[in-house]
Amino acid sequence: MKFDGKQILSTFVKMEEGVTKYYAELADNAPDEKSKALFSRLSLEEENHRKMYEALLDKHYGDLDREFSEEEIEYTQSLIDVNLTGKHSFDKDLKLKDSLELAEKMEKDGILFVHQMMSMYPDIAEKEMKVILKEEKRHLQMVRERMNFGPIRSLGL
Repeated sequence: MKFDGKQILSTFVKMEEGVTKYYAELADNAPDEKSKALFSRLSLEEENHRKMYEALLDKHYGDLDREFSEEEIEYTQSLIDVNLTGKHSFDKDLKLKDSLELAEKMEKDGILFVHQMMSMYPDIAEKEMKVILKEEKRHLQMVRERMNFGPIRSLGL
């Protein structure tokens, strides 16, 4: 079956736009300086990812229509559908713990997407995708470290 990878890259762009905005809003409303610094950094780095994905989409616009198994296409389409319908809306009333859990989910989703792109299109932007994957994994680790920060756990925040 034919599948056009422009769908994946377009979804990446939309995801990164949403995540960038979400992290910026979390930074603006962070309860402490460490959380503010974390969310500000994540917002900046996700914006850089968006720019990379847009450049890749422009560069490889006609190179992404390829043959894949039906199962591969169904799995990829389900990733796209879930991420396009799942909104990460900002809620000022969320506790820091809840915001960090949502951030953890968003980073995991990003890692899944990057792996899928690399699996389906290993010849497209291998270097850039490896950089993004490494950064997304680091983001996940940073979020988890903040989640496990003792005072936050003990306060139930």
